[in-house]
Amino acid sequence: MSAAALLAQADAEEVQETGHFIDKFIDTVTSPEAGDRVADWLTTGVEWAVAAALFAVPALLIFGGIRGRRYAIGAGGLLGLIAVWWYRSRPDVVVASGTRTFIEDGQTFECRDAVIDAQGNLVECGSGLIAQVRQNTVLDQWHIPVGDWVEQVVFWVDNNMEATLGVIEWPFAKLLNVIVDQWLLKLSWLTVCLAVFLLGWLVRNFQVGAMAFIGLLICGLLGEAYWRQTALTIGFISVAVLLCVIVGIPIGVLCGRVDSAWKVVRPVLDAMQVVHSFVYMLPFIFFFGIGFVSATMVTMTFALPPLIRLTNLGIRQVPEDVVEASRAYGAPEWRVLTDVQLPLARPAIMTGLNQTLLLAISMLGIAAIMGAGGLGRLLFTAISNLDIALAGSAGLAFFLVAVVLDRLSQPESSDSGNLLSRITQAWANRRTPEKLLVQQAEAESSDAARKLAAQPEAPEESFVPAGRPERAAAVVTAVGSLVTLVALALPWNIDAGLVSAYARSTDADLRTEQCSGDWIDVQSLNPLAEAGSNRVCDGSESLLSNSFNGVSASGGSWFGIFIAIAAAVAFVAAYNTLFRRGRGSGWFTAHGAAAFSLASLATAAVYLLANPPDRVEIYSAGIGVYVAVAGALLATGGAFTWLWRAPMAARRPLPATVAWGRLLGAAFAVLLLVGGGYAGWSFDTRTESVISDELRAELDAIAAEGEAAAAAAVAADAAADEAFEAGDVVAEQEQRRVENQALALAGIRAADITAKIALAKRTGDIIHDGFESEGAGLGIWTFIAGLAALGLSLPAIGLLGIDESLRYRWSTLVAGIGLGIAIIPLAWILTIARVADTNLVSGVGSVFVMAAGVTLFAASRGTLSEFERNKIYGDIPANTG
Repeated sequence: MSAAALLAQADAEEVQETGHFIDKFIDTVTSPEAGDRVADWLTTGVEWAVAAALFAVPALLIFGGIRGRRYAIGAGGLLGLIAVWWYRSRPDVVVASGTRTFIEDGQTFECRDAVIDAQGNLVECGSGLIAQVRQNTVLDQWHIPVGDWVEQVVFWVDNNMEATLGVIEWPFAKLLNVIVDQWLLKLSWLTVCLAVFLLGWLVRNFQVGAMAFIGLLICGLLGEAYWRQTALTIGFISVAVLLCVIVGIPIGVLCGRVDSAWKVVRPVLDAMQVVHSFVYMLPFIFFFGIGFVSATMVTMTFALPPLIRLTNLGIRQVPEDVVEASRAYGAPEWRVLTDVQLPLARPAIMTGLNQTLLLAISMLGIAAIMGAGGLGRLLFTAISNLDIALAGSAGLAFFLVAVVLDRLSQPESSDSGNLLSRITQAWANRRTPEKLLVQQAEAESSDAARKLAAQPEAPEESFVPAGRPERAAAVVTAVGSLVTLVALALPWNIDAGLVSAYARSTDADLRTEQCSGDWIDVQSLNPLAEAGSNRVCDGSESLLSNSFNGVSASGGSWFGIFIAIAAAVAFVAAYNTLFRRGRGSGWFTAHGAAAFSLASLATAAVYLLANPPDRVEIYSAGIGVYVAVAGALLATGGAFTWLWRAPMAARRPLPATVAWGRLLGAAFAVLLLVGGGYAGWSFDTRTESVISDELRAELDAIAAEGEAAAAAAVAADAAADEAFEAGDVVAEQEQRRVENQALALAGIRAADITAKIALAKRTGDIIHDGFESEGAGLGIWTFIAGLAALGLSLPAIGLLGIDESLRYRWSTLVAGIGLGIAIIPLAWILTIARVADTNLVSGVGSVFVMAAGVTLFAASRGTLSEFERNKIYGDIPANTG
């Protein structure tokens, strides 16, 4: 057995011993060999059943026809039985279509439609048509040359219509150059994000614009290369959809107003949607080459039909009496179109535009195959090379761009459904897009009825004023929030970074060197010293301590920023209750103040308890962290006192059952916390990190050997020169040989150093998980918080009672803990990304913990969103507590 086989066997045995217990269980209870046998039995059974049916059905027809004296049916069954017998008794010999050459008795001759056996020997020369029909080889002779016809047309067009092809290509190439090359790629990424935000705000609403801004912002933060491909993707989709609008809407209007035009266009649209894109992409590639131009043409061809169909349908659905009334008042046809038909057909046209965009997005993968750039090509490259990291980042960017474009183009009344379901719906209705208008109308009527039922006519109302205890608690919350905000300006880290030191080597010691005298350049003292050498102090040298506040990169960084956001929400909630009751978001209430105050307290406390890296020798937490914890603690105490005194009630009664689903969600979140704690929070492949003391000693020994060899080469070169001057040829040659050997050894040692460092970078990653003491230890505290949230979920789901007020307050506690758990890993990720050295990244463990926090928060959000401040109706007094 070879060494490779032995290694493979050893690896297999090791995997078998160390595999996951789930995999071992599956391997024990299942057997692929048994499955193959079952499959063989089923295959044989199906074959026998089909054979029996082929003979049984004609036999039953014969029997039934004779018994019922329906002799025509019996005759048909007899013919079927003969046909089945004839087909099943097909000989083993095969008819070879066309003309073939055979050798018999030493002579060569040709035979057309020969009958040959399984070994290829000639049985009979010249078979009849019946014998040919019994064999599939007849298809080689009686085939329709559709491919040849298409090839002839393509070659003719390419040879005789060069100018026409240039005219067709010009708008695609010009728009791609202007929109992609001259605009999107030359603009700053932040400018594009802001432009998309303004566009979403103008055409939809502020929420859609903000969502689009955040989505593209994340695409940019993935890296410059990903942003470039994102811009290419946006430009590619924009050009394709723009050309669809330029071509599709006029054609749709023409079809809607002229029946004969619709009769001509409709079969063309059917053909465009029935034929797969892989079929008609080949002529585009042949005529226009691979790249963006041909990919845009194929995308436009595929995505155009829904826009034409829905524009035609929208024009035709305009009430005829409205059109006739406008004509009766003397409006010309162009005014009827622009002032009546197009405005009333706008919902249908916008739906068609959205469907066209969704189909264009679904074509990005095929565009990548055609050589177009963008995120589709990144995904195609990642799949081809099994590059998991590239696939994850490119897939996220692809998803975000698709969601942003979809949300921007959605009709006002269609604001539901995820991207995948909407693309699936677009594909399913690409030939019948008018069904989408029916579904949209049904959804609008259902929403209108639901809103009407949910908002009955109510008497004059006002919100319950805050009583003295509630006002005092709100004031305490506001004061605590202000103290937390002020703490951000105070020192958080002294002499070193806390989180930033994990990401940046220089943050391990941030003290400043101080010289009592003057700093003197080494080169000024020694002219032979290298330029740029370190300076020396001509007096006494000391280290000056430095501190960093709560928002600086080496201080609190994103931990401080998120604490500031949470404190600001709590402060606004207190201000609203004191001066603007019932206004603003539902989170600007008692439960919002309590949840965000608790989240800021958890974040500040975990930051204070985090461990600095081992390489940090001198570090101390600044007064700002302690003030932030104290302020958050004060705000949290005031907020929960306020929460227990606030007159809040549910809009509609909560279900009088235990919400077991929320408990399962909390348990799942705890499992995520366990997995996130054991998974890596930081992956460090920096040279100074992966080189251990043993490897450093080995490298030093190799380097010393290399230096000795280099010195020997220099000495041998000098000796060779002396021998040459003395005329001793033999000695010169010997010294040159020694010199070459020494230089070779020095080169080998240099290569050894490079190879060992590269191997250490590949296999010696320094990984810190969330539980180990060598890391920051954030996973320990988030896990403890998760267990607390799981315990608090018991009264929150109604297990200890179905009192709505208690369930509401306990749910606020769970939401606050979940929000804090989500903020901590997110702040870790962003802080690392803000200052990280090359070859250091945050780990997926932080993502798991963030998902756990979001799960806990989302599980309680539904309950909290049902509660609002009590109201006073008419002259009915209210108890303010």
